[in-house]
Amino acid sequence: MKYYIIAGEASGDLHGSNLMKELLVADSRAEFRFWGGDLMAAVGGERVKHYKDTAIMGFVEVVRKLNTILGNLRFCKKDILEYQPDVVILIDYPGFNFKIAKFAKSRNIRVFYYISPTVWAWKEWRIKNLKRDVDRLFIIFPFEVEYFKNKGIKAIYNGNPLLDSISADPCNNESIEDFRRRTGLDERPIIALLAGSRSTEIKFLMPKFVKLEKEFYDYQFVLAGAPAMERKDYEKYLAGSKISLFFGETYSIIKHSQAALVCSGTASLETALLETPQIVCYQGNKLTGFIVRLLLKVKYVSLVNLIFNQPVVKELLQSDCTAENMVKELKKIIKAKERERIIHKYQKLKNMLGGAGASERVAQSMVKELTEMIDSTRYSRLYDSPLGTLKLICDSDALVEIQYISLKEQESPGKNNLEEQSNHPVLIEASKQLDEYFSEKRTEFDLPVKFIGTKFQQRVWEELTKIPYGKTKTYGEVAHLINAKDANRAVGNACKMNPLLIVVPCHRVLGAQNRLTGFNIGLDKKSFLLNLEKAYENTDNNLFYNDVNKGFNDENQSI
Repeated sequence: MKYYIIAGEASGDLHGSNLMKELLVADSRAEFRFWGGDLMAAVGGERVKHYKDTAIMGFVEVVRKLNTILGNLRFCKKDILEYQPDVVILIDYPGFNFKIAKFAKSRNIRVFYYISPTVWAWKEWRIKNLKRDVDRLFIIFPFEVEYFKNKGIKAIYNGNPLLDSISADPCNNESIEDFRRRTGLDERPIIALLAGSRSTEIKFLMPKFVKLEKEFYDYQFVLAGAPAMERKDYEKYLAGSKISLFFGETYSIIKHSQAALVCSGTASLETALLETPQIVCYQGNKLTGFIVRLLLKVKYVSLVNLIFNQPVVKELLQSDCTAENMVKELKKIIKAKERERIIHKYQKLKNMLGGAGASERVAQSMVKELTEMIDSTRYSRLYDSPLGTLKLICDSDALVEIQYISLKEQESPGKNNLEEQSNHPVLIEASKQLDEYFSEKRTEFDLPVKFIGTKFQQRVWEELTKIPYGKTKTYGEVAHLINAKDANRAVGNACKMNPLLIVVPCHRVLGAQNRLTGFNIGLDKKSFLLNLEKAYENTDNNLFYNDVNKGFNDENQSI
């Protein structure tokens, strides 16, 4: 299936990449087009825009860059229409994604929202947007289940994906001694600094962070550079400072620190899961801060405090976010008793969020929900053929799949759950043309079909439809025709994934020396179809004197 994913921040890039990895497992035909960062790009698919070109936060900042935002929205809407995905998956980033949800829904494109906007914290009126424009809402905090239930929204909770990211990180296998040696840090205990992922956050926090050194001579301060930022974004604040700056080491820095000062956001939860005592800091434009205070509906801003609904970690916000207050609170949390209290709470937090595997569970849930939604708009009819029972499946206007139903599958309850609509015109015509094909009265099909697969698979299938009745080609010849030299194996896999048996004649593709290979319902059935089409009369070699079992054994070698 085709997925259009939008992540507008570093945290969204992280969760999006883990989701994409698991979607590829849950859906072997998954194809991605996305807005995101380097982590998502490493998984695969086609990136439209990097999140660092789109991330804007704060009322005043939005006004200043309004033209850029509107331009991105126009481009995104046009791109979605051209791509025609099976679903749009929106990851957090509500200012932009709510508008895209409304647009996609108006065009009858399915919308999944992953990591709900914090409507429970502020701007609760956005609930109506979720109800109107989102087909499925996937949440990551346990307290959200009851909240959305009370609002009339069925939210799907599968755990928190941060546990996956942290459990898989190399920092878990590295000692603090090895970390110090690798990074060149000295023996003093470390205090981590996370100044945020946006330039506006860095602008407000860095001048305060650099003032802390003189109060903590026995400690070394280590700054974790945000993925969307560059060294030059920090260096103007670090002149004359001994603060160490590292990129790509965020989890290692947090894990091996005695304490951390963290910009409010996802990083506060990451710091908790890595069991490092922290102070949550945030300061922004004064006008933005004033508006936020008016609209905020919760007592806390850090995710840790929100989940517990009590002040587990100290929050220094707006006017309270001063270097003096940072010094005061840091001195508290580096003491053994306070450290123990906070870490004990962190361990409870992990139990509340559940174990690792959330990304896998979310992906499986998404594929299940999407498949059911797609199936609900499709029609099917069983067709008895000389090969056995076939299931013909169409949507409102085209044939999309022909499944071979084995005897075991026919006997399995609930296996074939599509609504039977044997009178659908597409299915009636498909049955008629198949009757004519098997009675040798038809040599080509004239049916409306819709290819559902990757771009490469679609190119292969389109080329297969051009192979005439009674003729054959090799995998190498097909690869050459689609300008994909040395892609014999990939062509073979595309043939095996062909959803339209017979109509898209993958049975007309052979291995080396005309071996019968690569037919997903059995080589005996491939042999039957070629014999029906009298393909053996059009080749120097009799295809059907080849040993079928040898074809099976040579399959990997031939494709």
